[in-house]
Amino acid sequence: MVFYYPNLDNTLLQSPNSISETTQLLKQSLSSTLTRFYPLAGRIRDDLSIDCNDEGVLFIVTKFQKNLSTFLKNPNPNADLGHVPAKYLSWTELDRDNIAVVQVNHYECGGIVLGSLVYHRVADGISMAAFMKDWAATARGEAHPGPGPSFDFQSLFPHDPAMQRDSHLFTVMRRYFKMGRLALRRYVFDAAAISALRAQLAGQDRPTRVEIVSAVMWKFFMAACAAVNKDGEPTASMISHALNLRRKAEPQFPENSFGNLAWIWPATSPNEEPDRDVTKLLVKVRGALRKVDSGFVKRMEGEDGVSGYRKNVEGTWGEFTEKADYLAISSWCNFGLYGVDFGWGRPVWVTKCDSEIDMEFPLMNVMCLMDTREGDGVEVRLNLDEKYAAVLDEIEELRHLAKFEPSPLDMVAGRVDVN
Repeated sequence: MVFYYPNLDNTLLQSPNSISETTQLLKQSLSSTLTRFYPLAGRIRDDLSIDCNDEGVLFIVTKFQKNLSTFLKNPNPNADLGHVPAKYLSWTELDRDNIAVVQVNHYECGGIVLGSLVYHRVADGISMAAFMKDWAATARGEAHPGPGPSFDFQSLFPHDPAMQRDSHLFTVMRRYFKMGRLALRRYVFDAAAISALRAQLAGQDRPTRVEIVSAVMWKFFMAACAAVNKDGEPTASMISHALNLRRKAEPQFPENSFGNLAWIWPATSPNEEPDRDVTKLLVKVRGALRKVDSGFVKRMEGEDGVSGYRKNVEGTWGEFTEKADYLAISSWCNFGLYGVDFGWGRPVWVTKCDSEIDMEFPLMNVMCLMDTREGDGVEVRLNLDEKYAAVLDEIEELRHLAKFEPSPLDMVAGRVDVN
């Protein structure tokens, strides 16, 4: 995660020692936060456990002789990589060294960019967001920044050192992953676009922002794949969505349950012109998002949990063709990331690091959905096969619906023009 705090009203340059004072504030509040999120200060002992030895997290400070507002007027999609320690974008490095890494970037204008990385096997996006919000509240001086993380649920799920790696969910999913030359794209669906799309889907129960944008972007992804593969055999199209298991359990796990409590569920469609109907695709997206229920979660608990886990993996992914064009979707919407205020205001922009090495398994055709700053739109970040990206760039309907790589500063001011 990368948080951008430009010095728009000169509140971040109050003394000649502001950089050292801000850095010290962040270090001290981070140390306090790690007493609650103590696994992040430990080290991976094996594939199934963490040695909570309080060795700490790597804390890096950099200085940029530039103006952050100038950067934000036209941010390069690859520029995020300069705000996190690039070495640690390879999770194998995090595995050996640190579970979490923080980089504080000071701009000469007084602006700050804060980049953070956490080893994904240890924490999902919700846990990472909780950590960042707790850290920010501590930096603001709140005596009780929140309920803190809960580790109680972990006793419900068994650990089996003998479990073969080929039984793991992500190992099974790897057969669908494709690697190649990537192109990065960013689109923003504002509140007006979401409302217009929702009106088009009036026959459905009120769909969420995430459901709408997932279905629409799947449609455009299918069109791009069909254009690239037009001389070959028709192929199926497949998406997957990451699901929060906390809300699927009965009773629900608390939202502050810390760990990697996610499941990946796929949906498929033929890829002919009639299949690229947003209403049809919305039904498939909703079906994928709602298939996991309390029984699914319960099957993975207790003494027979490992067997239940294997059954869930097979039941989820066992029936799908490996020849499908695959788009992996995750949503960071409603994580509250724009509430991460360290005492100098909310971030102007929150984003994620995108690169071919930004994942445990390098792959292309990945889409992340994020809130816009006001919380009523969706920002889409895509790692695409460059052949598909070239086609996507020419789809007029997409350019009409969404803003293509707008300036985060313009989004804050509400001055983005339709392309």
